[in-house]
Amino acid sequence: MTKSTLMLLAATMTATSLMGQDAKQIADNLTVPTELVSGGKLTIPAVQGAKVELLGADYEQIIKPNGTIRPVISDTPVNVNFKVTKDGKEAFSKDYEIIVKSANKVDGNPKPQVVPSILQWEGGKGEYKLGDSVGVFFGGLNDERQAIILDDLRDVLGKEVQIVDREKADIEFVVVPRKKKKNYDNQAEAYRLHTDESGITVSATSGKGVYWGSRTILQILKQTGGSMPYGMAYDVPRYEVRGVLFDIARTPYTLKDLRDVINAMAWYKMNDLHLVINNNYIFLEEYVKDGHDPLKEAYTAFRLESDIVGENGQKLTAEDVFFTKKEFRELIDYAKLRGVNIVPEFDTPGHALSFTKVRPDLIYQGPMNHPGRRSDHIDAGNPETLKFVGKVLDEYLTPDKNFADKPVLDGCVIHVGADEFYGEAEVYRKFADGLLKHVKSRGFTPRIWGSLTHKPGKTKVESEGVQMNLWSAQWQDPIEAMNDGYKLINTNDGHLYIVPFANYYRMDKNHKWVYNHWRPNYVGNAHIPAGHPNLIGSTFAIWNDMTDLKHSGYGMYDVWEIFRSSADVLSQRMWGTEHNPNNFEQHRNLVSKIGEAPNINPLYLRTGDAPVCVQPTSLPMQLNEEAAGPNYHLTAEIELAAAPEGTEQVLLSGPEGKLYATMKDGTVGFRRNDAMEFSFGGKLPVGKKVTIELIGKPQSTQLLVDGQEIGTLTLMSYKDRDNGWQNRTKGLRSTFILPLQTVGESFNGTVHSLKVEFSAPQAK
Repeated sequence: MTKSTLMLLAATMTATSLMGQDAKQIADNLTVPTELVSGGKLTIPAVQGAKVELLGADYEQIIKPNGTIRPVISDTPVNVNFKVTKDGKEAFSKDYEIIVKSANKVDGNPKPQVVPSILQWEGGKGEYKLGDSVGVFFGGLNDERQAIILDDLRDVLGKEVQIVDREKADIEFVVVPRKKKKNYDNQAEAYRLHTDESGITVSATSGKGVYWGSRTILQILKQTGGSMPYGMAYDVPRYEVRGVLFDIARTPYTLKDLRDVINAMAWYKMNDLHLVINNNYIFLEEYVKDGHDPLKEAYTAFRLESDIVGENGQKLTAEDVFFTKKEFRELIDYAKLRGVNIVPEFDTPGHALSFTKVRPDLIYQGPMNHPGRRSDHIDAGNPETLKFVGKVLDEYLTPDKNFADKPVLDGCVIHVGADEFYGEAEVYRKFADGLLKHVKSRGFTPRIWGSLTHKPGKTKVESEGVQMNLWSAQWQDPIEAMNDGYKLINTNDGHLYIVPFANYYRMDKNHKWVYNHWRPNYVGNAHIPAGHPNLIGSTFAIWNDMTDLKHSGYGMYDVWEIFRSSADVLSQRMWGTEHNPNNFEQHRNLVSKIGEAPNINPLYLRTGDAPVCVQPTSLPMQLNEEAAGPNYHLTAEIELAAAPEGTEQVLLSGPEGKLYATMKDGTVGFRRNDAMEFSFGGKLPVGKKVTIELIGKPQSTQLLVDGQEIGTLTLMSYKDRDNGWQNRTKGLRSTFILPLQTVGESFNGTVHSLKVEFSAPQAK
């Protein structure tokens, strides 16, 4: 009996044995080949008495919806799923992995290791070595992206890099018209890489695809010092949304911080930056139980410039840190050039203290769980509420003459929040439906937190064209959302949430498990078919719950490694299925070799270790030195001539912050550019020469005056309260990036000498 006859017999026996099973049992027991030849076609399994259809593949670029198999240049794993209908009932199958086999026999260079791993690779023999001067040719790429790639090449190579004619180029970056190339698909993020004796070529059908290819060769060049192995690569992401959520509302971050985040995301080909624009301290019941009014005292922020002011004079815009409309528009454009889409979130009807402070007449009055949090719940059942929130949204979603009659948030997906509302279900559903329809009416794609399972009711909430973050299976059943037609983004709290410096939600403490076991199509224990067209990606989230009464003073420096080390793991799992390297420890070693993205310095490492020494003859004096991150030791001999009450005197300043000889209360302290302010609790003597030492370490900054501490370091950034909650002195994270641009910006006295020594790791 031949092999083909045996296979046919086995299939027939399986089909017969499945006849007595229900749709789900059949779906999970189909006879599906584990390997298929590139260029062929997937045959749909036949089951007597049931209808079997191909639901989809996680790589639709390889196994098309009609079962056609695209040629591959190396063996490639693809997950497929089937829909089975029997007796009027439908079921989706488990994930069936099929290895699509390449017709090529590869015995050349092994696949280069990058993060995330290249999908397909056919190795050649040999390598292309770049010389002392590198010529680059661009075809079809806009000037802004050309400039980014050139600057990044110069940073990585440390060589002269210049644009040349094509025939002289070492590296080509080319956008190829789709109609001219049959071997390119419509996936805007796909790219091809080819290296032989004539040079290196990155090509794609979009500028974004070319840009992703540039990240790959930059990572390789960083490891090799300037050579590329001969070979061909075809690379494309498994899912279209590969995201990071940053809660910028409850802890402020600067534009520089966000640009660094964008560059780091792009380094790992992550493309979705979800920024929480408004939110507030969660645990408002702590105020209420002690007789305080959270509406007046609790921390909240709305980070965008807004024209809205309440009748009570309360501005919607945050007082400490906010972004002007122009700044935020520029940030959106900055991100797009680097392949990253910004998704701003406006959170109502819960977490809406910024809104209720402006409109206290719209505080929710209905029955609710967690009544201590009532003040941050806007009245979802009041028609005026939807009008008010719509007015806020329209400030950014309707044409603005300051932006060529385009909306401030033109091109963005708009997140409407709608999580953790503790009021009535039906009013929630009507409000959520109204918000989604409002955003769609303005021509934008809306996104929402999944909460409909926890809030059952009669109102059908808009789902067509709506994206949904699946954060909790209790609040939103994933299968229910999938069947309702929402485009799903896995943001499961148990696996993907981080609350820095808290004792809960610490995905960053579990990176090895995530690398080895986490899958984008599992939300907790709920399985979503890997190839279902409604599963569009995943996002991990950094939530700053530890704000206000719980804030320890941390900033981006302290959060950076939490973010970066999570991004490199999740990018690997979101982009593809393969582990390359095979284990977590090897992955970490690879990340160390690749290093940070080009042209960013989030930890403020200095390029040299020579101390800064000055003896100012007059003040202010321009140093124009690089700011210094920990570890540094500043020593200065100074004499304060006068210290008028309520007057700030700045000893050192720069974009990163200010070191004060006297704050308004007369004490020595510093203010960071994220508005966090610390006092050392002591005052400098007037008319006496003293030696001050500032010792900066990660998460701590110490001041000595003539060898002695003069007080207790205190966080001053939040309002004083009469019950001793603040100001805080214990458990502080007081990292201070030392500004070295100007000495004595506003100092009434003499700086006899100033010296800064460095012992931190130096930038490469």
